[in-house]
Amino acid sequence: MQFGVISTEAARIAERGGLNVVMDRCMKVEHARMLGRMHWLGFNTGRITAERSPL
Repeated sequence: MQFGVISTEAARIAERGGLNVVMDRCMKVEHARMLGRMHWLGFNTGRITAERSPL
């Protein structure tokens, strides 16, 4: 569950095993979207992290 991670072969194997497949998504972004806390702070730097950088 990360941007840019796509494997059609792995998706087929997982689906044959009865699993739902999610590709090319970021857990942090989707979690923020579900909670209504989506904002650009931290997303326009090219680095997505929960760590705060020192001032």
